[in-house]
Amino acid sequence: MSVAAFFLLLVVIFVTAKIFGELTERIGQPAVLGELVAGVVLGSSVLGIVHPEEEMIHLLAELGVVILLFEIGLATDLKRLLAVGSAAATVALVGVVVPFGLGYLVAHALGLLPIASVVAGATLTATSVGITARVLSDVGRLSDLEGQVVLGAAVMKTCWGSSFWR
Repeated sequence: MSVAAFFLLLVVIFVTAKIFGELTERIGQPAVLGELVAGVVLGSSVLGIVHPEEEMIHLLAELGVVILLFEIGLATDLKRLLAVGSAAATVALVGVVVPFGLGYLVAHALGLLPIASVVAGATLTATSVGITARVLSDVGRLSDLEGQVVLGAAVMKTCWGSSFWR
């Protein structure tokens, strides 16, 4: 990809993400939802303009995630996050057990094999700390007690999930 084509693509990505983000905010939803939809529209699912396997796009995506998580880390009060540890652990546990159980039961009821039902249940337990933090930040609730509990639960679920799959 030439430098000019890369910068043009970057402009298309930023402008589209910003437009979709603004539109979703106008209907009372977090901007991150519109930005995700912009990715679907520009990606291979709809228009096929942006290809995620393109090395530079993948690198920028990784960099964006790192910067997002770093920014959330800067805004996080560790004392407050640790203070809600037991509540966050309860939310995390319920956030794993309920989706897993329901996913397993529905998949099993649909006639899937037990291993496929386990995978379906496990898929529903996934949590993105970055998305959780971004939504809380967008709605101005990241520093609230409830926001800290949800963020703590997302971090715990991520840690539990990464330990489980090793």
